[in-house]
Amino acid sequence: MRILHGSYGDEPQPLDIVVTGQDVLDEASFRSTGVLELYERLFPAIERDSPDDIVRWLLSDDVGEPRHFSVGGQQISYRLDSRCFILRAGRRAIGLGFFTYDHASDLIFCNHVGIDKAWRGRGLARAFYREMVAMLDALFPRNIGVVLEVEPFDRDRLEAIIADLERTGRRQLAADEQDAVLRLLRVGWYDKLGYAVFSDARAMRPLACRSPSLDPSCLDPCLPSSDWSAGEEDYWLMWQPRTGVLQAEVRADQLWQNAVAAIYVEILAKSLVDDDPHGRRDYWDYATALVARTMQQTATIDVRLARCLADEDSTLLSRWRRLAIDLPI
Repeated sequence: MRILHGSYGDEPQPLDIVVTGQDVLDEASFRSTGVLELYERLFPAIERDSPDDIVRWLLSDDVGEPRHFSVGGQQISYRLDSRCFILRAGRRAIGLGFFTYDHASDLIFCNHVGIDKAWRGRGLARAFYREMVAMLDALFPRNIGVVLEVEPFDRDRLEAIIADLERTGRRQLAADEQDAVLRLLRVGWYDKLGYAVFSDARAMRPLACRSPSLDPSCLDPCLPSSDWSAGEEDYWLMWQPRTGVLQAEVRADQLWQNAVAAIYVEILAKSLVDDDPHGRRDYWDYATALVARTMQQTATIDVRLARCLADEDSTLLSRWRRLAIDLPI
């Protein structure tokens, strides 16, 4: 357990961070923190994994031991260590961070980070994040940094939305407008934390990575696979080096390939297929083929790590902040 020092909330009180695998060792203790209810409040259904899968990954499957299974006669192995960091006030969860360390690449994948709406502000999210990274470095001393996905934002669309808000003075945003702005705000938050985005050096734009569909229908062998592509999403991938690792010391093109394989094969596909190798063989073939296509499409690109926000993006973010519209990330 680690104490988070600082003054947070309307009535300051001690906050602590507990982590699965060290402080929380069984399902009853994990569920009793209220972290799964917090997870449900923070993230929309389309972004959430099932609570039973989360418990299985954290407490039995992804605990640092090699795992093996067979798909169509092909022997598959992987080794993951997933941890959930739980920020507590009065022994109840008010924040969470779900990370997975991939032993094959020495990369840590940031699955989810969130703070209860009632506790946002005063830098709590940033303080919590930095404490988690420090704890991860202690847990996994070989790690080279953290990778994550963010939804791409459309600069032209944002320019139109912000210009209209400035011109009309309206304060309410439609759902699609909120989504567009939130994408920028999330990227801006990670930019402040020191993340860089994998980019095409010639086109001067972030690289898009196609994620396999995570719709539950993909994992049901009784349902057709013909419409799986409808559930695919494009993401930008970001990386933050471990303290002491300089970006200049890392080959961005190799890191890109490792990050794509770690997120979408080692962590996503293998974890899902391991639960039912026979019934999910089609999903394995689909997911690995999609990842291979991404690798092939980016093989000749000059990959660079660049600032998350270009100057034009930072200007848009400043204009949004001047509007003083409350839209929590």
